[in-house]
Amino acid sequence: MNTEIQDLLETLVAIDSQNPGVGEAEVARYVVEFARNLNFDSRIVDTAPGRSNVLITVDAGGPKVLALSGHLDTKPIGDAKSNWDTPPLELHFRDGLAYGLGTSDMKGAIACMLLAAQRWAQSASSGRLELVFTADEEAGSQYGAKALCDQGIVDADALIIGEPSGIVEPWEAIFLVSRGICCFDVVIEGTQGHSGLSERLPTSATVAAAETILALHNDLKLSFEPHPDYDYRPTINAGVRLEGGVFYAVHPGHAVVGCDIRLVPGMQPDQLDREVKDALTNALPRDIGWHLRYREDQLGWMEPVAIDPDHEVVAAAQAGCEEALGRRLPYAAYPGGTDATFFISMAGIPTITSLGPGWLSVAHGPNECVGLDQLEQATVLYEEVARHFLQEQ
Repeated sequence: MNTEIQDLLETLVAIDSQNPGVGEAEVARYVVEFARNLNFDSRIVDTAPGRSNVLITVDAGGPKVLALSGHLDTKPIGDAKSNWDTPPLELHFRDGLAYGLGTSDMKGAIACMLLAAQRWAQSASSGRLELVFTADEEAGSQYGAKALCDQGIVDADALIIGEPSGIVEPWEAIFLVSRGICCFDVVIEGTQGHSGLSERLPTSATVAAAETILALHNDLKLSFEPHPDYDYRPTINAGVRLEGGVFYAVHPGHAVVGCDIRLVPGMQPDQLDREVKDALTNALPRDIGWHLRYREDQLGWMEPVAIDPDHEVVAAAQAGCEEALGRRLPYAAYPGGTDATFFISMAGIPTITSLGPGWLSVAHGPNECVGLDQLEQATVLYEEVARHFLQEQ
């Protein structure tokens, strides 16, 4: 493995940027210092205390601009700490893999983008390469891509996000669709009382919560338009969070069921709201009350987006794949949501949702890892994409 990539990734993993958690200020300061040592123009954009984004410019002249983007934050270690085989904030190597928090999602890609920019700059004769490293992606991007687009400070002819593009196998596709998300609570109100009288009281709020989860999981049918080329559909995640109950011997009168639905292009909030309410009206007992409470931030409705497969940055990405991987990749819809929502819908920048090293299947859990060969490939890939997209016409 290239020692430059290893050393850079080792430092990035060691800097805690869990979200929710400490924020991105420390890792942003390190990335800016690294970029300045390469003589790149770079700056930190703070959107709230401790919420730091990094913008780096590598300018070879000429009008075309390509942006490479990744997020600086990681998911929290959380309850899985005891399931890690190695300390999560240390980089460890085994069987051709590098283990550590954020290696796939997505500090590995950030390291590759920085080194690819360095290589591109050494011989580039035209174009401008922007590196856009964002805060807060793992919690909805309020302080990251959304804030940057609100301020109008992300500008490029096209953009590529380095989210891991492996699901089970590395480099499974160039992902052109970013699914959206709708997060809401089902708030259930019943009657609290003595559990010895539960047969005389209205349905327990927690029993209704269980019926809510089963109704949404088993019976909810959502309207969407199938795509002729991508095999996608909305994903219903009922009961991702639960709260309710007081103590033993108390019949529960209040419960909350947190849900999220992964959206595909064409879905509309009014239609989804009607379909969720219809499913619950048919399933829940009439002796309790309930209502939907949507998140008031961008997680309440994060728009699904897509890029045209005929866009020239997609062709450049395929050329980069042929150089780095020796093959072209199919096109697909990404299982999750990404910063592409904001880059496309707010900034109007055609954006590839995911083209990066690693696997989504190891992200957000213990023993996250990335292939060492994938890091080498990604560095070559990003350099070649920049050459193809920014070359003089």
